[in-house]
Amino acid sequence: MKNKILYILLSVALLAAWEYFGSSSQTARLLLSSPSLIAKYFGENTALLMQATQVTLIEAAAGLLIATAFSFGMMILCFYFPKLMDFVLPIMVTSQVIPLIVLAPFFIILMGIGLGSKIAMAALMCFFPIFVNFAQGYKAISPNIHELMHIYNAGAWTRIKQVYFPLSMPSIMAGLKISATLAVIGAIVAEFNGAEMGLGKNLFLSAKRLEPDLMMASLLLSTLLGVMFFGLIYLFEKRTCRWANNTI
Repeated sequence: MKNKILYILLSVALLAAWEYFGSSSQTARLLLSSPSLIAKYFGENTALLMQATQVTLIEAAAGLLIATAFSFGMMILCFYFPKLMDFVLPIMVTSQVIPLIVLAPFFIILMGIGLGSKIAMAALMCFFPIFVNFAQGYKAISPNIHELMHIYNAGAWTRIKQVYFPLSMPSIMAGLKISATLAVIGAIVAEFNGAEMGLGKNLFLSAKRLEPDLMMASLLLSTLLGVMFFGLIYLFEKRTCRWANNTI
């Protein structure tokens, strides 16, 4: 309770300081605007901001779902063929040497400025954390459990469904929580390079036009999207990993 009160007081103090400097300093006004001006801008342009938020939400959510499905598919193949993981994992790690952000123009050229290129960028940024955490969760399973499954002559699908997925779930959730925020970042980065609508396009235009109100409103909405995605994964983790929480 004390921590909540402290957070509230710090938030109020931060907003008050932001409002003061944003109203009294022209430099701060051009860089950060002020809470009152942002609220006024939001009220005057609610429809446009909500449309942009909806587009970015669809792109990020679709990218996260595709990356999750593809990661799960890859891991199921690795469960069936264990040696495949030792081959795939180094390739995945090496691929991260490439700055993924620079691939955004490539997706724009390949797929156009529609939703497809943004979803592809979001999925690419989400895939690695999910897969690697999934792989680490699998590798952390005790050899005794693998031996027990062998003794009982459990089939591959039984092992996957009853053992590998449940025991890897905490690691999977850790990867999903990382990817939840990366999905929004990936969609926005792709929108920077060309988009018909979206929060990323708003941020790009606000920098070119020197519109701090648009910039801060879009930035706050982007932050809320990331927090919402993270919160949904967190709530899902609480429901699916109760046994793990009880053992910690």
